Amino acid sequence: MFDWITKRKPAPVASGLGTELPLVSTGQGGLLAGTHVASNLGWRPVEALSVGDRVLTFDHGMQEITELHRETILMPEEILMDPQCPMFVPQDALHNRVPMWVMPDQGILVESDLAEDAQGDPFVVVPACALEGYRGIHRAAAGQCLQLVMPRFAQDQVIYLEAGLLAFSATPFSILESAAPRDGLYRVLQQDAARDLITDMIVDEAFWTADVPAGSAAQCEAQFVSVR
Repeated sequence: MFDWITKRKPAPVASGLGTELPLVSTGQGGLLAGTHVASNLGWRPVEALSVGDRVLTFDHGMQEITELHRETILMPEEILMDPQCPMFVPQDALHNRVPMWVMPDQGILVESDLAEDAQGDPFVVVPACALEGYRGIHRAAAGQCLQLVMPRFAQDQVIYLEAGLLAFSATPFSILESAAPRDGLYRVLQQDAARDLITDMIVDEAFWTADVPAGSAAQCEAQFVSVR
């Protein structure tokens, strides 16, 4: 089911490092209807999932959905200037087999040696808006009426979308619980720290790919991914 990850094409490195709109922190997020999730029933559109279905997670195998949060958002006409404008993720940018959109506050799990150097863990969760400019990811309209669905679990999980993109699903908590610090299973970076990391990743990737011949890029990328 995941052979696409080892066959993906090399993703372009964006030249722009700036972002014009204010960043948002990782929130409850939501997956746009039509996004495929790895489940015990195969790759299913997120809107077709139900409580009790099992979804493949990054660290804990198949986990049962305990709650489904659904929301409809009406976007303004000047959508590109709205902080809630979805982020467009080109094919292969984050191991996704097809182009897709994610909400700016959706947590995305990324892996980087730079994260390990700075945070002590190579895997960190960043808000999708912090990824702007990385491998062609940018804000783009996905429609005026957005149907969002987010499966929830008994504990924080990371789930597979469209082959290999890793999306963070936070366990719902009450207002009283939110007043105290939470020790989650995943390191969730605040927006400024997340943006600093992604900027460093853009620069680092540009440095290492600058002298790679075009014909060997795909081979190098496939070898790199297969080692993980």
